[in-house]
Amino acid sequence: MRSWLLLAVAGLTAGCTVAPPDRLVLGVSGDRPAGASNEAADAGMRKFLDWKANEICTRGYETVSVDTLAAEQDQQIVDEELRCRPYHLSLF
Repeated sequence: MRSWLLLAVAGLTAGCTVAPPDRLVLGVSGDRPAGASNEAADAGMRKFLDWKANEICTRGYETVSVDTLAAEQDQQIVDEELRCRPYHLSLF
């Protein structure tokens, strides 16, 4: 009986991990006019991407990378890859 209990506990805790796997990277993006890379435009884009990221990750996030890509009609796409902070169960 004890061996079955030990196997059941081991099976239930086998899915618990300390850190999320690397594949849990999400992305948010926004567009802006090409050549609009001054300080005010960067701050506005940062605020916009932060708003979108906080809609997805309610406990905060860590930025993995930020890329600026060329788009059609004199536009740029700013793409931010991020990883949500993990949820921790706290009883206190």
